[in-house]
Amino acid sequence: MSSKRLDTLADLVRHGLNAQVESLGCHRIVIVPAAKLRDRCFAKSIPMKLEIVARHLRCSCGHRGTKLDATGVQLSPP
Repeated sequence: MSSKRLDTLADLVRHGLNAQVESLGCHRIVIVPAAKLRDRCFAKSIPMKLEIVARHLRCSCGHRGTKLDATGVQLSPP
C-alpha cells in the first residue's frame, strides 16, 4: 500500500480532498474546498505549501494562524 504525499494545495485538489482548517485561537473547524483555497492563494500570490497557507488564514474570531489538514469529507453543493 502506498501513501499520498500531501504538501501543497495542488496535491489536495489532485486527490479530490478538501481542507480542514482549525483555528488555533477558538478551535473552530471549517471544511473548505481545496480548489477554492488554491484559487484564492493564486490570486494573492501566496505559495501553496500547506504550512505557509495555514499561517495566512484568519478565523472569524480574528485569530491569525491555523492548523490545516486534508479530509475526504464531501461538501454538499451550495
